[in-house]
Amino acid sequence: MATGFADVQRNNVKKNKGTRTIFERITEATEGESKTFDWYRGKVASIASEYRKDPSKVLREQAGDPEPGGDGNVLRRYPVEGHLYMFEYEAISKYLPYYDTFPLVYVVKVLPGKEFVGANLHYMNPKKRIKAVQGLMKGKVDLPKICFHKYLDKHVEGYMLDLHIDEWDTAILLPVENFVTRVRGFKFPYKKEDVWQETNEKFYDKIKGTRMIDGYGNKQSKEMVK
Repeated sequence: MATGFADVQRNNVKKNKGTRTIFERITEATEGESKTFDWYRGKVASIASEYRKDPSKVLREQAGDPEPGGDGNVLRRYPVEGHLYMFEYEAISKYLPYYDTFPLVYVVKVLPGKEFVGANLHYMNPKKRIKAVQGLMKGKVDLPKICFHKYLDKHVEGYMLDLHIDEWDTAILLPVENFVTRVRGFKFPYKKEDVWQETNEKFYDKIKGTRMIDGYGNKQSKEMVK
């Protein structure tokens, strides 16, 4: 189980043929050794440039992986509480000043009517994401309120990528946040730096609690998020 960058050791290094996910490529690069945050930041930056303009490539790779589940991640149709997901999303509210079309969401509550509430970690800069994830790994929810949003299942485009906890350290560094704003029905890019600045200004207005983990009806789905 990952406990933070300095302690991460990837023991299950597999040499896959054909399509490999970015998570598998990072794992192979560690050669099973513990790596620091600086190493991960540099390695992710060198590999992930191809994802910056095409975030959904992460999902397409997972779907085409010749060893489904080889990196521990699983494509899902619906979320459960206590898991971390990547997915494509198209918000419709005209009152949102901006939103992320490829969020990284820690789900805290699944609501009736096919809705769920979660914290999009992309609203924080990468360094703050690290501390947030380390807290989640220890069973603590300690996140700025500005990160929390309600999502509608019907506006999730395609599958959701349920991230194994061993891949969270890679996921939070991927440059796939894609903030946009709507003006008269048209979408325009919104600077992530402006989002991070607003989060910094409201950072200490937080929601705190104990992390609750649900599964998909089997032991493995709970183990993957511990």
